[in-house]
Amino acid sequence: MQKLMIATMTLCLGFAVSADAARYDRSVHLGSTRLSHSENDRDVLRFRSCQNTVHAIQLRTSRGNVEIEKLWIRYGNGNREYLNVRDRISKGGSTRWIDLRGGNRCITEIGIIGDTERSRDQARVDIWGR
Repeated sequence: MQKLMIATMTLCLGFAVSADAARYDRSVHLGSTRLSHSENDRDVLRFRSCQNTVHAIQLRTSRGNVEIEKLWIRYGNGNREYLNVRDRISKGGSTRWIDLRGGNRCITEIGIIGDTERSRDQARVDIWGR
């Protein structure tokens, strides 16, 4: 009886931990933009409503290689956070998850400074949050 009880508790604890990890790792597509071949092309992704559950962002590319210099994040309270990314991302690749200061934040816009490299087409950059 005691072994059955311990096994049941262990199983329940395992489900609770995996559910929490899945919720933490769930990513949401925030939007997309295209970067031109111009050096230090700038683009801004604006949100109509706050993205309240975002505590980290990731950039993923398709249709070309990109070089990302900087990002800026504007929060609901008007403050901006500047992030030096300085990363080359190959077609189909992504950046690491970039943590935002302050935990879950209300994001109103994300700005990207970078350009498409060694590609005929403009590279598409998808922005993901979690």
